[in-house]
Amino acid sequence: MDIVLAVLERGDVAYEIEFERTSEPPFELRVPSHIGGAAVVDVFDLVDASEWPVLLRYAFSECVPAVMGSPDDLNAEDLGEVDH
Repeated sequence: MDIVLAVLERGDVAYEIEFERTSEPPFELRVPSHIGGAAVVDVFDLVDASEWPVLLRYAFSECVPAVMGSPDDLNAEDLGEVDH
């Protein structure tokens, strides 16, 4: 199994996640989150795939209401905060 490292940037904070490599880099990643106790999904858009399939960089795009049980969403516990 080939693993890809993705760096998700939101302002001055960056998170690293790993996921199984696909045939093409995903143009968007959706990560479960919350605002004031309400379930939301943070959407990150692909900004740099120059090191594909080893590393991808994503930038925060928007926050949308969560659709519970969506298979496209990553698990929040897969995230690890890193210094930016």
